[in-house]
Amino acid sequence: MRLALPEPKDSGMTLRLDTELALERGRALHNAARYYQAHEAWEAAWLGEEGEVRVLLQGLIQVAAGYVKAFDHRRPGGSARLLAAGLKKLTPFPDGFAGLSLASFREGVARSLVEAQRWVAGERAGLDPGLAPSLERVLPAPDLP
Repeated sequence: MRLALPEPKDSGMTLRLDTELALERGRALHNAARYYQAHEAWEAAWLGEEGEVRVLLQGLIQVAAGYVKAFDHRRPGGSARLLAAGLKKLTPFPDGFAGLSLASFREGVARSLVEAQRWVAGERAGLDPGLAPSLERVLPAPDLP
């Protein structure tokens, strides 16, 4: 059974403090190519969230897991599946949702997915770590404790 993804309402939403902290911590870890740790940081927030924020976090978690499969486990099929699943979850969100520059992030993930699929097909020997996009903010991070 497939569930329809919620249509995000607006990009100017307010996140719970613990979710904002986890989102920012995961973003910094992801941008430092520490994908497993980013996955763990986002998962901590995901467990307590619901609705569209939960879907956003799940998409980010799946993308990070896709990079773990590519770079740590060297599993092309798992990487491609997770990148595709994460990208599908992130697609409905407008750029700027939760303060994140999602449009450029999705473009980078889509490029990674194409190359991961080429890897699955035996057309390349692996995924270039330089393809993994950084996750930027549309505005500076709020002052967090």
